[in-house]
This record gives sequence, C-alpha cells and structure tokens, in this order.
Amino acid sequence: MAGLGLRRASVVLGAAAALTFTATTGAWAWSASNWGGPEGKLSQQWVDESYNEINFTDCTDVYGRKSTDVALWQQIDFGYDTKHDTSTFTNCFKGSGYKSTATESGLPYDSYYFEIEKIGSGCLSCALLVTKVQVDTTLAD
Repeated sequence: MAGLGLRRASVVLGAAAALTFTATTGAWAWSASNWGGPEGKLSQQWVDESYNEINFTDCTDVYGRKSTDVALWQQIDFGYDTKHDTSTFTNCFKGSGYKSTATESGLPYDSYYFEIEKIGSGCLSCALLVTKVQVDTTLAD
C-alpha cells in the first residue's frame, strides 16, 4: 500500500510538466533513449484519448532475464489511478533492433503513464535497460 502512495505522489507532481511536454506536434507523445530502472519505475506522463502504443526496442536486464511486464495507468486527479492493461514484453530481449509493442484503444481523454511492473518472474534487485522507448498516440500510422 505504501508503494501506491509513492506512485500517486510522483504522478501528481509530474502532471504539469507532462502536460507541457506533450504539447508538441506529431504522433509520439514522448520518447527516450537508454531508459529503464527497477520494478516500479514509472514513465513520464502524456495526455491522450482513444489510443496508446508503447514500444520498447532492445531490452536487457543485468541478470539476463528475458521478459518484463509493462502496465498502462490512467492518472486520476482526485482518486486512485486506474490500471488499464499489463503486457508482457519478450521480443525486445532477442537482440539489436527487436521491438516489443503494447496497444490499448477506446481510452478516455486523460493523462497516462506506464510502469515496469515486473522483470522476469519478479526481481527486486533487477534493473531493466531499454535502448529506445516510444509512446505513440496515433492509430493512423
């Protein structure tokens, strides 16, 4: 339960910055290079409606695990954040250039973020490194 309080605090504190960051044009709500961290690591937020696509390219773990669970969260201003989906990424662990993708559609207009929910079968001392992360908010491409 303490983790939920920390997640809420970090998400609420980052909301204003995320709204400014996602005001750019184009399909990518945000992207990052050499991004990662331990289980529980949260992404930046983005604002969108209807469709979200999360892409991880080139994933590695310090202990050689070959999967990670990524959860999509909707940030709720005056309540508990809502988890929409959890996807297991394995393809991005196959080597250079391999990508794993999770999509979710039919979402309401709001702020979203994702979380590294689990690395492998669960590992508190593990750390995930993703060469490239992209969040796409346009179904048309």
